[in-house]
Amino acid sequence: MSRLTVRTLEVTGDGVRVGDVIAVGGVPHTVGDVRQVLPDRRRLEFEDGNAYVLGRTRTIRVVRTSVERSG
Repeated sequence: MSRLTVRTLEVTGDGVRVGDVIAVGGVPHTVGDVRQVLPDRRRLEFEDGNAYVLGRTRTIRVVRTSVERSG
């Protein structure tokens, strides 16, 4: 049996993952791709086509889901 876990975390730009949900201006966006654009910047490309550039050390709040399997 699997269980879906939803957590709100504070991570730095280095810790953002594909699938994380980030609110920009109060609007939630799901991260579709993360790319390094400068040594200290990450470009977050969202599934809706928007993008956001975030510093590697900048702290941001994300919503992250994971599937936990019990056996």
